[in-house]
Amino acid sequence: MRLDVREPGAARAGGYVLALASFLVVIGLIFHPVPAGGFEEKPSILSQTPWWGPIHVAIAAGFVLSVLGSVLMLAGGGALLRPWTRAFFWGSIAVGMIFFTGVALINGWVMHALTARGAPASDPLLYYAFNRLLIGYGWLGNPLFLAGLTGLAYLESRGPARVMPPTVAWAGLIVSVLSWGRGIGSATGWYFLEPLIYANVPAFLWLGYYGLRIAAEVQSTEREDAHATIELGAR
Repeated sequence: MRLDVREPGAARAGGYVLALASFLVVIGLIFHPVPAGGFEEKPSILSQTPWWGPIHVAIAAGFVLSVLGSVLMLAGGGALLRPWTRAFFWGSIAVGMIFFTGVALINGWVMHALTARGAPASDPLLYYAFNRLLIGYGWLGNPLFLAGLTGLAYLESRGPARVMPPTVAWAGLIVSVLSWGRGIGSATGWYFLEPLIYANVPAFLWLGYYGLRIAAEVQSTEREDAHATIELGAR
């Protein structure tokens, strides 16, 4: 299919960046422990997870690249922003990830260090303050990101101009919906839903694949246009 965009270079770069972002986030999530009841980070979990810092550094790097990839998609324009809801969903991912990165940053660079220095016992107010800060960032960022991801998956599964097989598009929609489970479980006390944090693994893999498919379709369209220009010139 043809994927006509205003700035092909931006769209292709955005696709490649999203693929790299998904890889980094998935690596971090694979080693992430199961949440232990609620949004607050428990000192016992942190102390039992020596890789807590590196895990969240990888996730934070992937989140930052998700912002960049989404902004590049917005810059690509054209079919990537039609209908208007698609533009809204790309923007939701970009803005949501700006705030959601704060959760991973605080976890990677602050919470693990505080736990290692005994702050939960020696300075509980400081530990509590950072816990509240990361929860605030999570509320600002995660729902917005998931709304964007779920919306893109819905449009891809329903639209006639999809860039991936229908089964893959529908799989993306399913895992995107399931990815809401961890947040809903922690917020409502339905803690049995918290293991659905791992639904984010296939969800991010889908987002990375979506980016690669967009990049491939844009490149194919560029080649078609270049070939048509050469034929027109030969006439």
